[in-house]
Amino acid sequence: MTTHAQEIGRGLPAPRALDTEDFHDLERAAELCDMHPEMILEYARAQVVSLVREGELYHLDSRAIHRLRQIAVLREERGMSLRSIRFVMELLERLDSAEHELRVLRDRL
Repeated sequence: MTTHAQEIGRGLPAPRALDTEDFHDLERAAELCDMHPEMILEYARAQVVSLVREGELYHLDSRAIHRLRQIAVLREERGMSLRSIRFVMELLERLDSAEHELRVLRDRL
């Protein structure tokens, strides 16, 4: 069953197979996303993606990697501004959350 969030996100990349590690350092994340590390930091400053900081190092989980890939498509292929990307990503998260809540409520019936 396709959710509305999945339908809206159609054309955005699905997660590629990642290493078995749950977290990747900034350099590895940049390689996985075909993105410069500074761009990832810029997205983090704009609160579009979350980083985990350990001392001087930053790490990203697989979900953040997937989110960065989606952001790259919205920015590069669809020409969206960072502000628009933030709005779209927030809407997709809300829609996904609402669909999850609906599934839970339906299962109770």
